[in-house]
Amino acid sequence: MRSRRSISDIVAVVLLIVIAIAAAVIIYMWLSGLIGSVHTSTSATQVKLEITGASVTNITSTSPVIYDVNATVYNPPDSPSTYITLGELEFTNGTMICSTPISTTTTIPPSGSTTIGPFTCSGPAASPGTPVEVVLVTSQGVQVSYTTSIS
Repeated sequence: MRSRRSISDIVAVVLLIVIAIAAAVIIYMWLSGLIGSVHTSTSATQVKLEITGASVTNITSTSPVIYDVNATVYNPPDSPSTYITLGELEFTNGTMICSTPISTTTTIPPSGSTTIGPFTCSGPAASPGTPVEVVLVTSQGVQVSYTTSIS
């Protein structure tokens, strides 16, 4: 009987060591990204665009008003190349004036400034001098905004 008890103790210790090593390998693979990769090569957390300037011009006086929107976008050196897919114009309280897909897929390279627009959109009338936000959405879903006024 004594020999069976010692064999089962040895088997138990070996099983605990195997389970501990397997758990350590699984945790290492998870932390190193081999299992369930959390981000892609151009994830949204890596995109750091800035709008350095924008202009909004009211080009019609009839309702709905057509706005001409231009924006200069800067992509820092440590951010991946991206492009703008959607342009929006909003009042500063967050109310949407208009939204339009950006048909030109101009790539914004790292360390570069690119002019987006002009793109036009139509919406409710706003008088010149009204503060508005130009919002651009990247291909990764990142939104950047810039506050300016209608001219």
